[in-house]
Amino acid sequence: MMQKTERSPSRARATSEEKLIDAAADLLGEVGPRAMSVRAIAHRAGVNHGLVHHYFAGKEGLLRAAMLRLVHEHAEFAKEQSGGGPVPAPLTLKDDQRYLRAVVRSVLDGEMELAQMELTAGVSVPRSALQHVVDNRQLSSADSEIKAMVTIAMAMEMGWAALEPFLFAVAEVSDEQEKELVREFARKFGRGFVEKNLHELSKFATTVRNDVR
Repeated sequence: MMQKTERSPSRARATSEEKLIDAAADLLGEVGPRAMSVRAIAHRAGVNHGLVHHYFAGKEGLLRAAMLRLVHEHAEFAKEQSGGGPVPAPLTLKDDQRYLRAVVRSVLDGEMELAQMELTAGVSVPRSALQHVVDNRQLSSADSEIKAMVTIAMAMEMGWAALEPFLFAVAEVSDEQEKELVREFARKFGRGFVEKNLHELSKFATTVRNDVR
């Protein structure tokens, strides 16, 4: 007869920490950091709420740990989708709603430290894409036109990821086959955006700078 193996204290701690981090990561996207309570996180995790303070010194420490988890998971997912390339595959964010919602909720709540965790962690997907463009143009740093180009691409990616059902409703895209066709067109458009528009953006940026002067 197989005997039940007793969990060591360190294993029990790891399990409780993982449950709390996972629960907080979910709630970041569901209710946002401000509306989230320690008791709600503990209830979702199925552990005593006192463990939040014991392991993370409070709610803020747990939220940072949860967002850091989401950041690294998203970076890994984006890397897989791009085949290891520096530029993320179009609509990648659409398929990582957990991270998207956590970021959006954090921004709406004014919790920019949480929202920008990917930057402080050094694994920002769009920042890597920005650096890739800078390197390709053999520049020492990004100029205004490159920053604008990356910002526009990010806006399209995040807007689609957050609002796809609404966008489909407005455009009268109804059945699943048509939805996938539209998504594929969007992916092709996204893939060609930087390459096709870099030259045009350069000319446009020159015009803008002249107008400003």
